[in-house]
Amino acid sequence: MTEKALKIGIDISTLLNHGPDIGAGRYILNLIRNLLKVDKKNSYILTGRYIRNDCTDNYIKIVDNLKKELNDGRIELKIFNVSRKNLNIWERVKFPPLELAGFKADILHCPDFLIPPALNRNIILTIHDLAFIRHPDFNFEWFIKKYTREVRQNIRKAKMVIADSLSTKNDIIKFFNTDPEKVEVIYLAADRIFRKLSENEIDTGILRKYKINKKYILSVGTIEPRKNFDALIRAFNRIKQKSAGAGYKLVITGRTGWKSEATYAERESSPFKEDILFTGRVPDEDLVQLYNQAELFVYPSLFEGFGLPPLEAMSCGIPVIALDTSSLKEVIGDGGILVEAGNEQALENEILNVIKNNTLKEMLKEKSLVQAGKFSWEDTAQKTIELYNKII
Repeated sequence: MTEKALKIGIDISTLLNHGPDIGAGRYILNLIRNLLKVDKKNSYILTGRYIRNDCTDNYIKIVDNLKKELNDGRIELKIFNVSRKNLNIWERVKFPPLELAGFKADILHCPDFLIPPALNRNIILTIHDLAFIRHPDFNFEWFIKKYTREVRQNIRKAKMVIADSLSTKNDIIKFFNTDPEKVEVIYLAADRIFRKLSENEIDTGILRKYKINKKYILSVGTIEPRKNFDALIRAFNRIKQKSAGAGYKLVITGRTGWKSEATYAERESSPFKEDILFTGRVPDEDLVQLYNQAELFVYPSLFEGFGLPPLEAMSCGIPVIALDTSSLKEVIGDGGILVEAGNEQALENEILNVIKNNTLKEMLKEKSLVQAGKFSWEDTAQKTIELYNKII
């Protein structure tokens, strides 16, 4: 029997409110793009609640551009501009449901922890990580209580849960006593823009734009305690004292998150602070250049549900060093160097090994590309469609 065409709803609230340069935003954008590429049968309705400001105006343009890019009549938009007050009421009383505002779908996919008020019973929930439970010291108490309660309720409400990694699946089972059969691991991938550039595509002007005038070690992520950038800065301070590291800068790219004060203070107290650069958010067209022109990529994060930045770096063919925590062992595999978490001396040693040893550096470049080739958004989309069909 031929399966009937479905109308699949996807909540894009995170993309509308926070943009495509955080992990969940990238997930939503790439999932939609690739669902339409591999799925020629079903139609899609994108919904979301957003608070209008200058940023969300730009993010809505991203969604409009996506619709134009795909040029597919199967995409419908049903998004709602609300005030902060009304959004808080909506979330607290769980009313009115989306269906009363004209949203209708056979399936509702909620790709970032939360489920909006809805009557739909065919709900798929994506949980990227449980960092707020694993590392409560890195979050605010109100946040931990709120999200623990809501995620527990949402797991019960969903028919199936998608986890970005086996590490996240195990956490969902452990902390919420969830049936393992209810949780499906579907890996993410790097955005298609992140690739090894040819010599003719390299733009050294990007380095001048960000005041990078030396060889550099790159790291990417939101400036917050979990990313552990203060440990990387301390390791960099010691590397700068050695002849091999004297000619290097440390470049950290990403937006400022919560509890970021300690990281910036570590930079200010460094005797080498002029060689420690925080670029803030950068567009992907610049980020791919920063990846390609870096000597190596270091990801000192203490916990990840998946870990897109190291995969983006590997897709650009540069050496990667990361900590051996959570999902990073799954993502990096033998494509890079994994260092014991908490061992700053080992982190320093491995960075020095790479920048001093050209043979090792070239070998890691090759391994990066091989490992990155194991992940694709087409595969992510195909497995997600199979899950949609499974719950129907």
